[in-house]
Amino acid sequence: MMTNRQFFIKSISWSFGVLVMIAAVVAVIDPFVHFHAPFFGLAATETEERGQQIGVAKNTSYDTAIIGSSMSENFEAGWFDDGILGNNTVKLSMQGAHFDDYKRLLNVALSKPGTKRVIISLDNYLLLHNPEEHPTTIPDYLENDELSDDVYYLWNKSVVFVFLPQFLINNFTEGFSADSAYCWADRYRFDKYVARATYLPYRLMQQKDEERFDAYYGYVDEFLQQMTPYIEARPDVEFIFYSPPYSILYWDDCILRGRLTAEICAINEVYKALLEYDNVRMFYFQDDWELITDLDNYKDYSHYSKDISHYVYECMRDGVHEVTRDNSFDTLLKFSEDVADYDHESSFH
Repeated sequence: MMTNRQFFIKSISWSFGVLVMIAAVVAVIDPFVHFHAPFFGLAATETEERGQQIGVAKNTSYDTAIIGSSMSENFEAGWFDDGILGNNTVKLSMQGAHFDDYKRLLNVALSKPGTKRVIISLDNYLLLHNPEEHPTTIPDYLENDELSDDVYYLWNKSVVFVFLPQFLINNFTEGFSADSAYCWADRYRFDKYVARATYLPYRLMQQKDEERFDAYYGYVDEFLQQMTPYIEARPDVEFIFYSPPYSILYWDDCILRGRLTAEICAINEVYKALLEYDNVRMFYFQDDWELITDLDNYKDYSHYSKDISHYVYECMRDGVHEVTRDNSFDTLLKFSEDVADYDHESSFH
């Protein structure tokens, strides 16, 4: 007959054993790539961006890193292993990320001597929003190297019951390749009817007053103060920035909000500053009129199909749509004039 004391000790022992086993499985499989690169021929397939990407940046090897928002998610990392943009590329995308997230990824990627190139999605919103209102969304316990707070990972219910199985299943279904991790294009329909339908309910009925041309210069200065030290610290690394091709509906919204001049001026200030560095290249896709006016490329006013993502990759590979310190101002000025003169009502017919 087991006494209460014996039952208690046995229960504690079994519970401790189960916890140790769970922690061991999580640490070995490591779906967030927190402790090590994947074992057993597994790849860093999709789990959860905010949880996994900092670990992928730390614990995998690469010479090219793609860092960006949803505008970079539909890239396949393997495209960039072309011997021109890279040989071993990692995609570190985070949907809706702001610069505090990018900084944590840059800190890791640029601490690696083997990093030769960083490709960054220069979304307009990075220059238009107060950075203090958008702190990092990467959990501290995954970003730091403290073992004491790894309990939040090792015994995390979502990790054990959702992301660990997802990690294994995705490895089998994706052929043990992380190339398509966080690609979402195949889950959506891209055509003009969908793009219009998602935008029209939010379209302003009346145009707002025009903002001052320098309305966002304060945010621009903060962005540059945080970005340029990375560029200066690693002159051996090529930094490639690209402005994603938002649809003409985005610019309709921009005009209605009275933001066009201020937004273009903010972009110009960033281009002017970054292009002073010899290790910076800049690509501007927002003035590709054939692309941005064809709403069949979009699912809403800014997000484009995987075919367009591949086109953006090809242009960067081939040097198409590249701007320099000599032509960036004229490129932006012409686009602002053209988009101001465009018949935006035609987008809805």
